[in-house]
Amino acid sequence: MKPFLEGHEDPITVLVAREMEAISDADIVGWAGRHAAPPIYADDSDYLQLVRCNPRNALALGKAHDHLKLLVARRFPDFNDASAEAREIARKVFLRRLRTYLHSDIEPLQICRMVSPVEEKYDYPHWLGSLYDACDWMDERTTREQATHLRDEIEQILSDNGESLLPGAIE
Repeated sequence: MKPFLEGHEDPITVLVAREMEAISDADIVGWAGRHAAPPIYADDSDYLQLVRCNPRNALALGKAHDHLKLLVARRFPDFNDASAEAREIARKVFLRRLRTYLHSDIEPLQICRMVSPVEEKYDYPHWLGSLYDACDWMDERTTREQATHLRDEIEQILSDNGESLLPGAIE
């Protein structure tokens, strides 16, 4: 399966994606391995820790989120995770993640995990649609076949946001 993060994303986008649970710590490490860092942070110690992280080492993997937060705080000090900029990044990541659900084999819970962090951080944004209701009874055992209503809600959200349903429609 194609990774959600392709490597061209900047650390701020990756951090926003992780904070809203659109990605995991393993995804952060995978991104760092594919990312060609510009000089502004290519030699940053936390970035280098991400690049060197062994994803099979649970202890090192557990530190990935913290390394990313420290990298962003140090190299992008003006970034505010509650800003309009962060909200727009979150919206784009969210819609991109929804599109990937339609065209991949990720489980429903991976989509539903984003609901609470997005609601809390961005004060129930309209672009979340009725995903909360669609995810109400989901758990780790819920299969895609049991969640056809989730697909319908995702298609509605994408349509309401003027987004393509095609997987390659990125930002």
